[in-house]
Amino acid sequence: MRQLILGQLKCNETEDWGADECRLEVIVDGTLQPHLKRSLNDGHTWALNQTYTFNNGVEIKLWDEDSPDADDFLGSARITTGLTSGATATFTRDGANYQLRYQVVDIPDVDPVASAIAAFEQSTQPGVWPQISKAELIQDLRATVANPLNINQNYTPFCGPTAIVFELVSKQPVRYVDFCRSLYETGQFRGRTKTVRPSDGLRQSKIRSGMSAADWMLIATLRDAENLIFPVTGDSGSLENNVAGITTPWEMKGWISEILGYSQVDFESTFVYGEFDAMKSADAAHRQGGVAFVLIDAAMLGGSAPTVAYPNHWIAYQGDLSIDNGVWYKHDSGHIRFKCYSWGRFISVDLGEGSFEDYMWGVVTGR
Repeated sequence: MRQLILGQLKCNETEDWGADECRLEVIVDGTLQPHLKRSLNDGHTWALNQTYTFNNGVEIKLWDEDSPDADDFLGSARITTGLTSGATATFTRDGANYQLRYQVVDIPDVDPVASAIAAFEQSTQPGVWPQISKAELIQDLRATVANPLNINQNYTPFCGPTAIVFELVSKQPVRYVDFCRSLYETGQFRGRTKTVRPSDGLRQSKIRSGMSAADWMLIATLRDAENLIFPVTGDSGSLENNVAGITTPWEMKGWISEILGYSQVDFESTFVYGEFDAMKSADAAHRQGGVAFVLIDAAMLGGSAPTVAYPNHWIAYQGDLSIDNGVWYKHDSGHIRFKCYSWGRFISVDLGEGSFEDYMWGVVTGR
C-alpha cells in the first residue's frame, strides 16, 4: 500500500486576469475525495500538507472556478505506485502554469473502509440527529458496505437518490462512510463542489418506517436538499412525501457530479424515440466504470400494465445488455434484456420492443 503526500501547489501564472479560484480534486483509486479550495495569484504558494492512502493510483485535477461561466479545467496528473521522495506535477491548460510537489511512500496494508468506520465509531463528537442512535448507524454502515443490496427505498418515493447511494456504496464505500459520518456529526457534508445539508426539520424527524438509519439519513438528505417547497420528514403524509420525492433528470445529473464525482454527465431523452440507442449508451458507460440510471414506468419491473405509462421510477443499470433488433418489416419485433438494481435487489428485465418503448423515458450517464 502507498501513501501520497501533497506538499505545496505553486502558482507561476494564473489562467484569469487576477487571482484564480482554485479547486484541487483528488481521486484515490477511483474515489473522489473532499475537494480543496483556495484563491491563488501569480507567485503564491499553497501549503497543502494532505495525505492519501491508495493501492493502484491517484488522479489529481486542477480547476479554476468561474461563476456564472463554467469552471476552467487547468490540467490533471496521474500518480502511480512508484516511490518518490520529491516529484513535481504541472498544470498548464488555458495559459495557466501551476506546479504541485508531492511524495509517494510505502506504508503497511490496511482496509480503508474498516478504518473509516472504526474512526467514526471511536469519535467522541456528538451527533446532531437526535432520533438516530450512533450504535445503530455504525451497525447499518457495516452491513451496507458488506452488501450494498441492503440499501432499500422500501415504500418511500426516493428511487432517484436511493439508486445514487447504491452506486456510491458499490464503487466508493469509503466516500460513503465519510459522507455519513460528516452528516451525523456536523449536519452536512461536502460534495464535489457544494455543501449538502438537510433542513432542521429532517434532522429532527423520526426515521421513516421501513428504512434503516443510514439509508434514511443520507437518502432523505439528498432528496431534501433539492426541495425548495416541500420539506421531507419521517412524519410527512403520503401525498406530501410523494410530491417531495419526485426526481428529475437534471437532479440525477447533479447528484452524479456532486455525490459520485463524475465529470462527464449526460441525459438522453427517449420520450419520442431512441430507446435501444440510449440503452447502448448506458451499457457503454457501465463498461467504462461509470454509472447509468434509467427513467422508467415501474411496470417495466413487473406487475399489471398501466392504462397510461408515465415516468415514475429510477433504476440503476447493472449490465448484461442483450438487444435483438428484430426484422425491419415487422413492427415491434425486437427484444431487450438487461440487469438493474431497484428496491434492494437485482432485477432482470426481459421485454419485447413495444412494451419496453412504452415504459422507458430516458437515461442519465456518468463517466
